[in-house]
Amino acid sequence: MDVQTAEKRDLTGVKSEDGGQRTDDGGRIRTTDTYDERLHARFTLWMQQSGASLAKAARMINRSTALVHGYINKAYQGDIEQIEKDIESLLRREQDLELTLGPEVFCTTQASVLIWEVLQYCDERCRMGVVIAESGTGKSTTALHYQKQNRATMIVTANATTRTLGATMRLLIEHVGGRPKTNTIDDMLNKVVKRLKGSRRLLIIDDAHFIPWAGLEIIRKLYDCAGIGVVYLGQEDLYDQMTSNVRNTRLFDQIYSRIAIKRDRVLIEKNDVKMVIKSLWPREFGRDEMTFLHQKARQKGHLRNITFLLELFAEIRQGNPGLTDMEALAEAEKFLMQEGSRK
Repeated sequence: MDVQTAEKRDLTGVKSEDGGQRTDDGGRIRTTDTYDERLHARFTLWMQQSGASLAKAARMINRSTALVHGYINKAYQGDIEQIEKDIESLLRREQDLELTLGPEVFCTTQASVLIWEVLQYCDERCRMGVVIAESGTGKSTTALHYQKQNRATMIVTANATTRTLGATMRLLIEHVGGRPKTNTIDDMLNKVVKRLKGSRRLLIIDDAHFIPWAGLEIIRKLYDCAGIGVVYLGQEDLYDQMTSNVRNTRLFDQIYSRIAIKRDRVLIEKNDVKMVIKSLWPREFGRDEMTFLHQKARQKGHLRNITFLLELFAEIRQGNPGLTDMEALAEAEKFLMQEGSRK
């Protein structure tokens, strides 16, 4: 049934169980057991275009996957109006964000080129590589874009909870798949090796500075036995712990000696900043605005600072067209409390 036919049916005024009729916010007459066909079509189209899974959509409206599956297939028998309110809110958030930010654009900055070289080299040759760069320089964004172009790529993101050997192995199991017979480190490692051996896939370890020596040794073993490519993306802590003293040098020697390619302390160039600014706000900025944004890019957070700032700037300019660009940037900076770090 198409949307127009469904809307004509709704306008006939199907009666509710108590004999009355109910009008929704759009002025259509409906009951709790009828679907808003237009909203249903919008939601289905959004899921297809965004690539959102049932589980992701369910999380975004704080509902169960089974409920969303039932709604998609028009098999849900509960309070349809209530779930449609949640879906309407979700679509409004997503569409407002899309209108404000526009389509996501990957910027080929000098930093991303250097990172990409390491990823591609290790992918094609099944080698081990490392990229050392500060937070906000584009490591994770470049890795995600590389994965979009090379779908077999695996990205494992470490964090403060992966500072133990068991946590590192569980993280690998979650991304590689498969269940070992037991939860011992040995069984988990054997399972991962078995699944990846001969696959020639690339494993990217993002935020690798959170992984301790023992965890990195496990990844080295996986690299040796499975014959896959491995790239560590991390901050300077990763490099420092490998080279800072004699004891650490001995511990990390097996790992460090396998690193075939590295990009050390990747920096943000001025043209990189211009490129990112252009992707987020296509209109030309004046000299004062560009100077302001270049200063932001030199602070901790680097390109991420600019991204957050210009996202909010776009919303402020849209809602307050009377403001100048500099005034809107100042408003965004103040709201985000970034001005305290400005030199």
